[in-house]
Amino acid sequence: KMMKSRQVNGPNHDKTLQKTLRLVSCLIGQYKLNETDELLDIIMPACKEKGGKLYLKAIQSRAFCLFKQYRFKDALTIFHEQATLVGPSAALYENMAHTYNSIGDYDNAAKYFTEAMSLLGQGSYGKKGGILLGLGLVKERQGNPREALPVLQQALQHYKDDCKTEDGSSLIAKAHMSVGQCHEMLGELPEGAEHIRDAASIFQKTVGKVSPLYANAIGVLGRILIAQGKRDEAEPLIHESLDTEANKDAFHPDTIWKLLNTLKELWTENRKPTKLEELHANCRRYVGTIETIWRRIDELKLETDPKSEKGTIAVIFKTAAELLMLAGEYGRSRPYLQRALKLLEAIKDFDCSVLIQSCVSSLRFVTDAAAAASAD
Repeated sequence: KMMKSRQVNGPNHDKTLQKTLRLVSCLIGQYKLNETDELLDIIMPACKEKGGKLYLKAIQSRAFCLFKQYRFKDALTIFHEQATLVGPSAALYENMAHTYNSIGDYDNAAKYFTEAMSLLGQGSYGKKGGILLGLGLVKERQGNPREALPVLQQALQHYKDDCKTEDGSSLIAKAHMSVGQCHEMLGELPEGAEHIRDAASIFQKTVGKVSPLYANAIGVLGRILIAQGKRDEAEPLIHESLDTEANKDAFHPDTIWKLLNTLKELWTENRKPTKLEELHANCRRYVGTIETIWRRIDELKLETDPKSEKGTIAVIFKTAAELLMLAGEYGRSRPYLQRALKLLEAIKDFDCSVLIQSCVSSLRFVTDAAAAASAD
């Protein structure tokens, strides 16, 4: 419909811009954020020139996209611009509060959630479930999970009542995630696992297994299962979560490293002895995912991007190399170790000497192992 309107009406016609913005809304919901950026770049000048509802919808879409790309401060700037243009509303203040919460500014998050609830009571458009969820998350992140839990449970029940279903909406799943992780924080692991399982099941049904929402859910479930001692059940979940995270548009290095490290620890810490051939076979399943991570780091130029955390990129390469070593892929591990070493040696504001020595020792080991294999 967008392409037809471009041909019939032209690229800057109101109808074309409206259809493009509807497509953008769908793409954001599917986490296709690169396509979203491209479309918004195309239409933003025309929307800004026309002003009014078109421009407001365009900048709101940009803010939502930035939020899902973890660019929270950039998203906040646009939300504040929107507030200047249209004034306060419960929905806008909720969005601002969630963004403040994501950057750890809990005072402002609590302020805007509280104001959003007040505006909602005055008839402003908004969603009570999202505001309750946000208020609960603020309490949890301020170190009060016991106070947070009933608020989060209230949000979950509100979504169920509002949607008139137990499992038909991703909003219900998001509330299950928050309740489950609050139980996890309180050490109530069976309750936490139950809620996260429910969330993963709903996400699979509503947004599919390739969605970052599903990937996050099974990653959290894997973490809880590990804490319960259910390592064999956790391992495929962690691997699937890592694979989806590696392929999604909004590549998040910190999440990638944590999942890689969790996989490594599953095979190296507090585990019954495993035959070397079995260990190699099990860890060889990760090779494809690890190669995807290498490719994404190159595509996004994260080694040279001044905004990226070089230390995180370095430990991604190092941990990936260690998993390749566990897979018996010594030759494949060498370039990962070399890239990790180069990055670590360039970091001057943190003592990386232990990590550097570990890379040097590992490089010596894989070089000797490769030489021995050649001799055989």
